Amino acid sequence: MKHPSCRPSIVTKNNPKCAQCSVRLIAFCGILEDKDILQLETISKNKNIPKGNSIFLQGDEVKTFYNIKQGSVKIYKLSHDGRKQIVGFMYPGDFLGMSDQDLFTYNAEALEDTKLCQFNKTVLENFFLKFPKVESKILNLVNHELAAAQDQIFLLGKYSAKERLLQFILNISSQREKLGWGGNPIRLSMPRSDIANYLGLTIETVSRTLSELKKDQIIKMIGTHDIFLNNKDQIPQYLT
Repeated sequence: MKHPSCRPSIVTKNNPKCAQCSVRLIAFCGILEDKDILQLETISKNKNIPKGNSIFLQGDEVKTFYNIKQGSVKIYKLSHDGRKQIVGFMYPGDFLGMSDQDLFTYNAEALEDTKLCQFNKTVLENFFLKFPKVESKILNLVNHELAAAQDQIFLLGKYSAKERLLQFILNISSQREKLGWGGNPIRLSMPRSDIANYLGLTIETVSRTLSELKKDQIIKMIGTHDIFLNNKDQIPQYLT
């Protein structure tokens, strides 16, 4: 199934230099030695997804898995009446598409031009048989995502708009630190409407809260998408 607005993605037949990949140390393949990662190269492909294009759609057959190398991805579900609910965002190093279902239960869309490692599901599962520690690593990543989803439920139920937005910003900062990029400033690759949807707020509330955080000198806006956290270590005190 293809999204009607999708431009064709670009896929190459192999994925050279996995050993030098910028996200290797935090991705599932980070536990492999150089001699073993050469085997992973033979079963992976590069895939470039332009901004706004779908990687897969809810209801598509699960045939491929992905590791995000560059860019960011929006995960969302569609209700029977067509309403969209964003359930998460994924970043470099995250593993995308792992499912015990035959069909995807959610949609994945590139928030910006995104580079992926693509794996055939059956081929990668056979790779797991030879390297079971890789499967364990991926399961740990999936469990981490489940824990994040549970945290999100708590956040929506207990936090104010200000607290939700601050926690969201801190989560992105932590992700950047994990990548070795530095956690300040951060870049919001998603539009305000997506942030609002994810946090259970209106677009107006997100914009107003950002303005309040700026006025209180908790953050500094750099252009439209970049945010600098003033006194980042003190921000958790606002999350009561």
